[in-house]
Amino acid sequence: FLIHKYTSYELTYETVRLSHCMVATPTLPIIAEVLYGVFIVAGRFYFNGRPAWDWRTTMALWNLGLSIFSTFGFCRGFPHLLHDFYYYSVTENFCFDPESFYGSGATGLWVHLFVLSKFPYVIQTMCLGICECI
Repeated sequence: FLIHKYTSYELTYETVRLSHCMVATPTLPIIAEVLYGVFIVAGRFYFNGRPAWDWRTTMALWNLGLSIFSTFGFCRGFPHLLHDFYYYSVTENFCFDPESFYGSGATGLWVHLFVLSKFPYVIQTMCLGICECI
């Protein structure tokens, strides 16, 4: 009943290419986290004795954008999650091959976007930690 609520891109999304790219670059998240730590330490050292940058408005807008994205992703993925929990057992939900279970189509797209959205969240956390905008 929700089929008319999705775009044609969402409905025809294929996860294979991006999934293979993610599998081929397993060090990317590790490099991102190491850079995160380096920038936190270097940023705190740089700002020691210097006034913090006033990024409150920028960070508030960035956070708003991430929040809107997360809400939209939740609204796209939650109906599929409810469907799966209703029609499949807990074992099937957690042990089935994810690519065949929810990989293609709208749910696969939003799962990919959710996973990749962690990089902007790391950037946000790093900026907040460096300039202490909280």
